[in-house]
Amino acid sequence: MEQTNSVLVPAPETDPGANRIGPRPGSGKRTIVALAGVSVAMLVVAMATILLAGLSFWRSAEPASAEPVAKSYSGNLAADLRIAPVVKASESGCTDGGTPGRFAGCFTLGDGGMVVTVVESATTAVQDGKWVLRLRFSSADTVALRALTTQNERIALVLDGTVLTAPAVKEPITGGELPIAGDFTKKDVDAMFAELTKR
Repeated sequence: MEQTNSVLVPAPETDPGANRIGPRPGSGKRTIVALAGVSVAMLVVAMATILLAGLSFWRSAEPASAEPVAKSYSGNLAADLRIAPVVKASESGCTDGGTPGRFAGCFTLGDGGMVVTVVESATTAVQDGKWVLRLRFSSADTVALRALTTQNERIALVLDGTVLTAPAVKEPITGGELPIAGDFTKKDVDAMFAELTKR
């Protein structure tokens, strides 16, 4: 029998933890550091979001409330309200004897019109996202308002010698309710309401 030279080669050394189940020694510290980093990042994002939301609320000129506060009144007006046809309107101040506007401008008013002393209701409300003042007239004043808005393209509401507003007439007002709408804020509408009712 022939003898062969054999050499024993030792097996390569292996890491005793390589076949181990579970985290490696020292890996828990890395996990804690990673979780802490993620937590801090999430906290910074949350604080920035809250800060931006607060700034946008603070900077808004007129924050929208969940329920707009409307006003309502019924009875005698504080002073006679004249509703007259507008013959001419000017953006400049009154130099030729016209009637000055509450916000701006000068108005030349026509003859006729009507005088209202009592309203069934005067209310402020939000309509299509804008503030309006609605006046509801008695049946006798409703007839006069229908005639006035049928014959004229623009009317002026005059109180104490000042034009509160001069809306364009899109169609005759037959129902007895005059909505005064425009680019008004709640403050503008409340001011007109207060002038008419002293409330």
